[in-house]
Amino acid sequence: MNYIEKQIIQKINEYEKISLFFHEIPDFDALGSCFALKLYLNDKFPDKQVEIIGLDILNSNFSKNLFIFEPKHISNEYLKNSLGIILDTANSMRVWSNRQANCKELIRIDHHPLVETFCDIEFIDDKASSTCELVGMLMFNWDKTYVSAPVAAYLYAGILTDTGRFLYSSTRSETFELCAKLLEKKFDRDTLYRSIYLKSLKQSKFESYIVSRIQINKDLKFGYAIIPRNAFDKFDIDLRISMVHVFNNIRELEVWMTIYYDDTINKWRGSLRSHKLPINIIAEKYSGGGHVHAAGFTLERKSDYKRLIADLSKYIISKQKEDIGEDE
Repeated sequence: MNYIEKQIIQKINEYEKISLFFHEIPDFDALGSCFALKLYLNDKFPDKQVEIIGLDILNSNFSKNLFIFEPKHISNEYLKNSLGIILDTANSMRVWSNRQANCKELIRIDHHPLVETFCDIEFIDDKASSTCELVGMLMFNWDKTYVSAPVAAYLYAGILTDTGRFLYSSTRSETFELCAKLLEKKFDRDTLYRSIYLKSLKQSKFESYIVSRIQINKDLKFGYAIIPRNAFDKFDIDLRISMVHVFNNIRELEVWMTIYYDDTINKWRGSLRSHKLPINIIAEKYSGGGHVHAAGFTLERKSDYKRLIADLSKYIISKQKEDIGEDE
């Protein structure tokens, strides 16, 4: 157990109220780490009150038939006497509900590259595959007795999805070692996989529609698609997300991007992905950020995408020239 893990455990022991936070547009890693930690702490400390903040205002479609969203609203009075733990969130602007400042003290557990320090204790490891990996390692280092089958399932879901089923380079030996321990808990993997990967026919048709809209620069091996504002309604899709994953396995692309309108903030959002090129530095210029090869951004106006594409194209060209220079 490292020094920061010991600090986190000490703080959790000190508080009777714990508030857990996740990032906006949460994925399985964000929600999985929250739900796993809540269940673990509830079992280990029956007298402590542990709440996940913001579930009452989150679209129920994010539950994916795996997470149970409690509709109750958590008061600011509760937060003022609680220890806040922010999970899987790279910067303060991305914390869902944006109420973390009400907490008495804050801890962050995250695997994104460090771009901002905003908590009293920061447990950041950008070499980890996922936040669920970090939370799982903390649990086993602390007291493995309370890593139950449901806890293991939540953690495994976050690791599985953030590694692309162990495809991405962030998968490391520690990832497999932890997963081996989680699998020993004998949770229902078939049900878990169905919750994560099964999709409706209309969803499949929607993904095909997005692929049909792709624009590709063959020289740059860059492709993008702008999803029209009415597209989600046209295909009867309730959950508004970037859908950038539909381009993940296209051989002709080294860098890819999607842009869509988020009516919850009345702005255009986007996601960038790459196989090798660091693209988070481009996302950071447009009110975003994230991982080196997977990042998000926000545009004030739809037309701003042209400037973003111009910046990204110049960046790709400069990197291509660097590669040519190294080969000569």
